[in-house]
Amino acid sequence: MSNTSKIIYTKTDEAPMLATYSLLPIVQAFTAS
Repeated sequence: MSNTSKIIYTKTDEAPMLATYSLLPIVQAFTAS
């Protein structure tokens, strides 16, 4: 139970970070042009 919660917490914690890092260059490209 605790192990599963940790995996879910890690996934939910890393998902926004990954989305931000992958979208940042796209946003910068749009704002630059």
